[in-house]
Amino acid sequence: MTDDDTQLIYSPLCRTHSADGHTLRIEIYRGAGEPWILEIEDELRTSTVWHEAFETDTAALAAAMAAIETDGVHSFVTVAQQAAKKAEPELMRHQGHASHPPLPGGVHDMMTPLADEELDELESVLLALDADESMTLDTLDGFLHALAIGPQTVMPSQWLPRVWGQAGGAMPPPVDGMHQANHLLGLVMRHFNSIVSGFEHRPPVLVPFWPTVHYGAAGEFEDAEMWAYGFTEGVKLSQAAWQALFNHPDGSRWYRPIGLLGADEFSADQDELTRTPAQRAALAAQIEESLMRIHAFWLPLRQAVAEQHVAKRMSTKVGRNEPCPCGSGKKFKKCCGAPSELH
Repeated sequence: MTDDDTQLIYSPLCRTHSADGHTLRIEIYRGAGEPWILEIEDELRTSTVWHEAFETDTAALAAAMAAIETDGVHSFVTVAQQAAKKAEPELMRHQGHASHPPLPGGVHDMMTPLADEELDELESVLLALDADESMTLDTLDGFLHALAIGPQTVMPSQWLPRVWGQAGGAMPPPVDGMHQANHLLGLVMRHFNSIVSGFEHRPPVLVPFWPTVHYGAAGEFEDAEMWAYGFTEGVKLSQAAWQALFNHPDGSRWYRPIGLLGADEFSADQDELTRTPAQRAALAAQIEESLMRIHAFWLPLRQAVAEQHVAKRMSTKVGRNEPCPCGSGKKFKKCCGAPSELH
């Protein structure tokens, strides 16, 4: 396979669309010789990926604009998320461990968490991929948690190849046919969206999952090592941006159970603290609290970046002396209109 075969091609029609106080990013891309894939991402990192591919990028853009015009910007932000929560509140508590009715419309389908049988299907397909470094389901879950709560938005084109075990390769998975590829992409993106949505609940709904392993006479213990490894791989995608957490005395403590289980050469006492299944299970029990703390640590930064992103797109419509559209009460030039400021 040549480099041209694995390079992801972005259409020049990619753009942002701002309306009603929200900004959507329309991404249109393809692998060499493949049809175009359409994705829309909102300020909260929720991605909506179309199941069908498009023969031309013009057709993909037309489909995006038609969906926005018909359903409105809120269908990709507030309405879709509220619909998912209303459709299956019990499902949101268990992150896919129940049956659920489909949401109306192909766009809203991307907000629906995976059902049990879909999680099983995703696990089977990942295990069947012809790649030594492809992720297992628990590794993927940890990986997606890091992307969901981290300091920077990492585009799917950067992280999806790592899921398939093709770092630096093409975003479409190595499966037979575009239909199967789009289906697998849809499963992964829906699982990612459900993780993001869980953190947006008040209080957040966190259900990281990993297997329970039987160790003979010692009994059964939760095994979060591969989940933690996936999380550390997600961190590596924007390692420099995560450094502020590691430099914070509380931040390093929050990250410690994940690092001990998932990172190589994390600390001098790592082997001593992870030698037995009971020790590893005790660390796994601390992860949910760690995720809550890490999410809260990065939340002000993520919100400020989203506000600046919206304000920059609206800058031609907002006078420098007018109130900032982010709602801070400050003048635009003193708030989001000041490029160096994150508030």
